[in-house]
Amino acid sequence: MATTKAVTVLFDSVALVAAAGDQTSAAVNLTDGFGGVAEVKLTNGGTGPTVAAEVQLQASADDSNYYEFGGPLTGSTTSSAVRSWVIDIPIGVMYLKAVAGSNTGQNVTVRVEMAEVTAVA
Repeated sequence: MATTKAVTVLFDSVALVAAAGDQTSAAVNLTDGFGGVAEVKLTNGGTGPTVAAEVQLQASADDSNYYEFGGPLTGSTTSSAVRSWVIDIPIGVMYLKAVAGSNTGQNVTVRVEMAEVTAVA
C-alpha cells in the first residue's frame, strides 16, 4: 500500500529568548489526514540555560479550545546539548500546535515539524 505524506514546520529553528514569554506556533490542520508524527528538537547554545526549555504539544477538535497532548518535553541545561523526540499523533487529532519556552539564563533553539499521512492508496 502506498502512502502520501506532507510535512508542516511549526517552529523552524526559532530562538527561545531566555526569560522571555513562551512562543506559540500556528496550528496545523490535520482534519483531512490520517495522523502521523510530530518531531521536536531543542538545541542549547555553547552555554546551557539555567532552566531548561520545554515544548508542550496541544491538540484541538475545533481550532479554538486546545488541550495538552501528553506532558511537556523538557530539554537539558548542559552546554550544546540536543534533545529530540518523535511523538505519534493519532488520526483523531484535528488540529495541533506547539508552545515552547520557559528557559532562563541562555537562549535555546526549537524546531517542531509535523509529518502527516495525507493519503493511502
